[in-house]
Amino acid sequence: MARILLLGSTGFVGRGVAHKILDGGHQLRVLVRDPMKAAAFKVRGAQVVVGDALNPQSVIQAAQGTDHIISLIAVRRNRPQSYLAVNVDGPRMLGEAAKVAGVRSVVFVSAIGSKLDPHFKYYTSRWMGEQELAKTGVAGTILRFSFILAEEGGILNDFERAIVGPFAIIPGSGQAKMQPILREDAARCIVEAIARPELLGHIIELGGPEVVTYESIFDWFLKARNIKKAKLKLPVPLLATAAIAMETLSTNPPITPDEVNMIQVDNLAAGIDSVSSQFGWRPSAPSSWAPVNWAKRPRTGR
Repeated sequence: MARILLLGSTGFVGRGVAHKILDGGHQLRVLVRDPMKAAAFKVRGAQVVVGDALNPQSVIQAAQGTDHIISLIAVRRNRPQSYLAVNVDGPRMLGEAAKVAGVRSVVFVSAIGSKLDPHFKYYTSRWMGEQELAKTGVAGTILRFSFILAEEGGILNDFERAIVGPFAIIPGSGQAKMQPILREDAARCIVEAIARPELLGHIIELGGPEVVTYESIFDWFLKARNIKKAKLKLPVPLLATAAIAMETLSTNPPITPDEVNMIQVDNLAAGIDSVSSQFGWRPSAPSSWAPVNWAKRPRTGR
């Protein structure tokens, strides 16, 4: 049994990780700004601490008496919180706070594609954050994931926004290769990593057991929701120009220029068996999961 502080517990991936920690019989502590969002964890025995995961003193205090910190803190867009404040400065602060608190290790969740490249602002910020964490000297494992799928949230929100009038819109060709992994399986990897000291100091890239195109994943969604609309593939230059305008005019545009660029490139792990080679078990196939779990369920009245 480990004592774990989880940062980002109420986010898309965090909800799955929090419950996986509790399922494993570990002691869970979460640091949240809104305790109401962590009510489901508290009911199961988690300790809820109110504070800001980007505040060093809050993290140091919350980490006292714990063995490990798992951090899922990141932003995909540069506002309202900036890449610099969250994706770059956040990991540095995390590493420094972890050392002061005396925790044994940190598991930091990042993204496949993270690299220093001016064409990809999000990926560059994630790479810089990894570097900042490493510079602190804290004992840490970095897990990079391909697209993570769940019953709600994540890429599903993008697909829902892509249904416009009579069209199902695909940004670009839709032929970039992805290696999606279910949230349940990603969460299992994250929690199991805390008991794997041999992974410390390494960057591990993880994905599901299938390589599919962006369009294929979109097709799973269309079929599950029984959406019969003509697919419209928008050329990247046209979409990028529109995305720039939308980002200027809206605080929450359907897509940003950086997201347009990211969807055009392959997002693959270090092999089709990346999870089994690192953790000894095979993740579920999203192609058979999505048709069932993405189907809208009818509301039941009382």
